[in-house]
Amino acid sequence: MADVLTFNSGPLQARISETTGGVELSGPDRLGAPLATVIAFDPPVVTVGGAKRTVGRVVSSIPRSDGFDLVQNAGATDVKSRLSFPVDGVLRYEVTDWNGLKPNQTSITVAAAGDEHFYGFGEKFNALDQTGKIIDVLTFDGPLEKGDLSYKVAPWFVSTRGYGFHLDSTSRSSFDMRTAAGRYTVTNRSGSLAYHVVYGPALTEVVSRYTGLTGRPALPPAFAFGPWISSDIWRDGGEVNYAVTKFRERGIPVSGFVFDSPWEIAYNDFNFNIGAGPTADSATQFGHGGDFENLPASATHSYPGFKNLAEMMAFFQKQGLKVVCWMTPFVNTSILNNTLEVRGQQRSVKDFDAIAAKGVFVQGADHKPLPVKWWKGQGSPVDFTAPEGRAFMKDQLTRLLKQTEVVTKSGAKESAVGGIKTDDGEAATKPGANGNAKGLYIPLEARYHNGTTGVEMQNGYCLEYHKAVFEILREVGGEGTLVFARSGFTGTQAFPGCWAGDNEPNFGDANGLPSVIVAGLSAAMSGFSIWGHDVGGYLNRNFSTVSPTDLFIRWTQFGCFSPIMQMHRQVDGSNLRQYPWGYAEAGETTDKNRALENYRFYATLHTRLFPYLYTQAKHSTETGIPILRPLVLIHPDDPRTIPVQHVYYFGESLLVAPVIAPKADGRDLYLPEGDWIDFWTDEPHAGKRLITWKNPVQPSRPVSKIPVFVKLGAIIPLILGDDVQTLCDADYVNDANVKTWDGGLEIRVYPSGDSQFTAFDGTFIRCDSTAAGTTLTLTATSRAVEFRVLAPRPATGVRRDGGALPEAASQTAFDAASSAWRSDPAVLHIKFPHAGGTTTLTF
Repeated sequence: MADVLTFNSGPLQARISETTGGVELSGPDRLGAPLATVIAFDPPVVTVGGAKRTVGRVVSSIPRSDGFDLVQNAGATDVKSRLSFPVDGVLRYEVTDWNGLKPNQTSITVAAAGDEHFYGFGEKFNALDQTGKIIDVLTFDGPLEKGDLSYKVAPWFVSTRGYGFHLDSTSRSSFDMRTAAGRYTVTNRSGSLAYHVVYGPALTEVVSRYTGLTGRPALPPAFAFGPWISSDIWRDGGEVNYAVTKFRERGIPVSGFVFDSPWEIAYNDFNFNIGAGPTADSATQFGHGGDFENLPASATHSYPGFKNLAEMMAFFQKQGLKVVCWMTPFVNTSILNNTLEVRGQQRSVKDFDAIAAKGVFVQGADHKPLPVKWWKGQGSPVDFTAPEGRAFMKDQLTRLLKQTEVVTKSGAKESAVGGIKTDDGEAATKPGANGNAKGLYIPLEARYHNGTTGVEMQNGYCLEYHKAVFEILREVGGEGTLVFARSGFTGTQAFPGCWAGDNEPNFGDANGLPSVIVAGLSAAMSGFSIWGHDVGGYLNRNFSTVSPTDLFIRWTQFGCFSPIMQMHRQVDGSNLRQYPWGYAEAGETTDKNRALENYRFYATLHTRLFPYLYTQAKHSTETGIPILRPLVLIHPDDPRTIPVQHVYYFGESLLVAPVIAPKADGRDLYLPEGDWIDFWTDEPHAGKRLITWKNPVQPSRPVSKIPVFVKLGAIIPLILGDDVQTLCDADYVNDANVKTWDGGLEIRVYPSGDSQFTAFDGTFIRCDSTAAGTTLTLTATSRAVEFRVLAPRPATGVRRDGGALPEAASQTAFDAASSAWRSDPAVLHIKFPHAGGTTTLTF
């Protein structure tokens, strides 16, 4: 590039042509060659009143400590711009002063080689690799087949060339990702122009720097990583009682309970619809009981409601559950079709006018509260950019948390509510002709306290929404709280967690299980780490034509190996499919069936994985690297990983390949570089090859497995034993009959040279393995410990801190001993009570 201004920042070099205004960024490639990768940006193009202008020739420049302040020619007008490195590894270009110009649209075109591939853009259901597609960056509530529609969007992608691009705009935008050969084009549908180029060259570095710029997730409370109970509606208190009771009776560990809509007296007044009426028939929603499982009413099968809110919250506490309450940003003036859904519900919030008078709501062009028709009626959205809007929400949440307090074992008071399910927040409900949106929740003429309009807030509103609710929860309820959001945008990944919205219970690529796996990996490439989905599929339609039971079994397995495991679906009065026991087939019962057994097994495994999973979540807070990791994120130089979209890393050491076809007993998958061990059978597999995995006969329960592999050299800590019922804290539960985790660990070790693992609580495990022997080092607080080591029987036994441990002659003897070791043909088991500090095992 002739006649250039050049600025170096570490290994990166930015250049801008004084003649054309074209920008280049150069950096090292993944082999270490300096400045070998060059990203070339054409001069920006802006549209003003229908005419296009180029922000081109550099009229003047002033050096800065991090780059240049520039004046560039844009037709008959000169504009001010800045090229800088605001943080290490990130280049920023922005027009800082349009000098009276009022662009309607801005765009950037970038050279792209034919072998370059692009990932991210939020939560995309249609494909992980978005190369060759046009992406509409606009938040959509899309229950139908998704196509390009997304609840969570981000004007952001990761390139296999070792960089990421972030358009710094909350307005609607579009990305044409090389539908024309040799280039991609980014178009912002508003008058701002600012972008970041986030360099790697490793793709993990790209994602880490991007989240460092836009936000890394806070660490959620522990209960979030246990299974959750949820349903589209809890019709009465008896149903709540029944659901929780049966989860416990049927041996399913669970830590959270979600109150979805409706649970309030009116939408959204944050008042639980509970209380006994003068007669049984006049009791409110949660004051009323019921009978379930299509059994005759009797003392055995009838489940009472709750007398008051205190009784219901104490019930959840004693069952070892934290509560998550659903909300949307709309405060209702009328209910949908004026039809009440449950006993005691009211059609509108009775003090709406008084709330509006305080300036709480988003305004329309007439400066009155913006009226919005949404799927539960009509109301006005809270303006979270307004101090009055945030104050209103703080008052609501403070009252909710105060009213739901219980007394803990230590005598303190703690709210049973541990989270808010922040539904909605998207701009539109369905697409229209010519790329326009219909059913707008956020019209372009909407007005906000901070001076923005719907133009900027169609994507920006959900960021303000989730940020406000999360910050208020943490202020009022402390670190034991979280949000669970459907919508999302750049930055919302910092306010965990989220779920994948409304999908269908089938194996379809358009809106079924395979599409949700793709969505999770796409969201991960966009910085979302604390992510989940509705196990089984939310929508009560388009069930798998082969077997709804088989679909539910496979979705459950994916749920186990997801950060958040939540079963949630629409309710059908003719069946029990909102529960894991509701998929009984011919000859089976609700108490004993294949789907229930599968769910119990994988819910238990998900709970047991907590020490490993929580450690990965903590790493995400520190590095921004997501828990779900597409193969291409870790192995971008292996071209065989580029198209893989249904196999992923679960944290740093597990590889998971959900089964995505009905009635399958295995699947083909690509194992990336490395040596891999089958999680179920300990069978070794070499990497960098395609394998055909078959469901193992052993271990036989449950019958159905999916491909899960452990990286050789890994150390995987699990909860010791399979009897932990909840991940809620024992002090909160305050009931010895509900088993909480006491810190006991089963530590699975797959020796290969030197490896180590530091858990979220500081527990440190190291393995040093050579041909001469293996040494395990453990530093931890007092707890029971059992090592499971992939190793043959040691000829000289096992020694702990120099002293010999006794060998158990049988499994029974091993189970009865406090300290012992035993050997299977290829697995060494070692157990002892650890008193704290550091201990060493040798064999």
